[in-house]
Amino acid sequence: MSLSTKDISMKNIHGKIFLLLLLAFSLSHAEENRYCSYNLKSSKYQNIILNEPIKISFITRQKLHSEVMFFDLIAKSSDAYEIISINEKRHEYNYHDAQKEFEFLLIPKKSGKIKVNFNFNIRRASDDAVAIAYVGSRDNVKSIPTVKVHIASPSLALDVKQLSTDVDAIGNFSLSMKLDKSSSNSYDAINVVYTLEGKGILDKNFEPIQEIKGVSIFRGMKESEPRATNNGYIYKKEWSYALIGAKSFTLPAVTLSTYNYKTQQFIKRQTKEKNIKITALDINNLLDDRDAPQTAINYKEYINYLYNILIFIAGFILAKFLDFIPKKVTKREECCKLINAAKTPKELLNASLRFTKNVDLKEEINNLEIMIYEQKRSKNIAALKAAIIKKIDKP
Repeated sequence: MSLSTKDISMKNIHGKIFLLLLLAFSLSHAEENRYCSYNLKSSKYQNIILNEPIKISFITRQKLHSEVMFFDLIAKSSDAYEIISINEKRHEYNYHDAQKEFEFLLIPKKSGKIKVNFNFNIRRASDDAVAIAYVGSRDNVKSIPTVKVHIASPSLALDVKQLSTDVDAIGNFSLSMKLDKSSSNSYDAINVVYTLEGKGILDKNFEPIQEIKGVSIFRGMKESEPRATNNGYIYKKEWSYALIGAKSFTLPAVTLSTYNYKTQQFIKRQTKEKNIKITALDINNLLDDRDAPQTAINYKEYINYLYNILIFIAGFILAKFLDFIPKKVTKREECCKLINAAKTPKELLNASLRFTKNVDLKEEINNLEIMIYEQKRSKNIAALKAAIIKKIDKP
């Protein structure tokens, strides 16, 4: 079967169009990757345990050496995991040759196959644009005009498993108890303190003592702010209890069940059970031995008086232990403490990155990166601090 001249002509046209589209796609793909190289990796991909801390790292290096380049990597949120930025480092190998490293702490919250998504962009700036940003001296930096380019949307596929047994913590933890005495009079407080320390992920609902039958419990807690690291959060918590009972009781053993994902072992940290002996108050010891007029004694009045004293003592003890409860730190107080403590542009940048999840600080972070890049202390660092605090504190 032969083809007509018209058919051959149409086939040639279609072929040329296909080649042009293929060439355009190739050029576009090359254009997207000619700016920089990048590598996204996880410390673990399979046999990950639910709530196991995972380190995610991303390294990118500039390939186009004719302009200044800044790198932005944003982790996309998901109910399948919790992800926190813990570190960012920029290296200057040469002029127009920069590398940046990002580190994240990932905590999987769902079992099965999960996908962790990112958005990777660069901001390009010409030498002229950088020069325009400086007025008077290179210490007075304005915002550098840049051109934003989307490079890629990299992702990681992870396989997460659920443990066969529920535990209170994932990682390496210790639990200790300190009891001030094991015997007392009725309505005199027994004080006990539990201290937990470790690194990993702790169930936020864990508490050593919930209730003891027949015992009034006054609670207090001191806790250092958990700090994110590559191996999870660093914890230090202290629970203080004042226990008041009318009769003897047993202070139960407290168990902290953990799973060490590094050694793949289930470990139980347990305090000892303690028998607390309570001696009841004898009402006769409170009566006066002296003779009194032969009148009827209103014992109910004395008992009410004793109850009032006991209520006062219990209230005093409660007030003391309420001092152990940490005061609520307002958003502004936390912000001011971290931001004002920064003495260099690098320290201010690290402090500011903690708030970028909810606050747009791109302009201030751009300025700080330039200060670090130039390796000079800005005279306007105080103004930058004020601007950052103002944005964070804005309702």
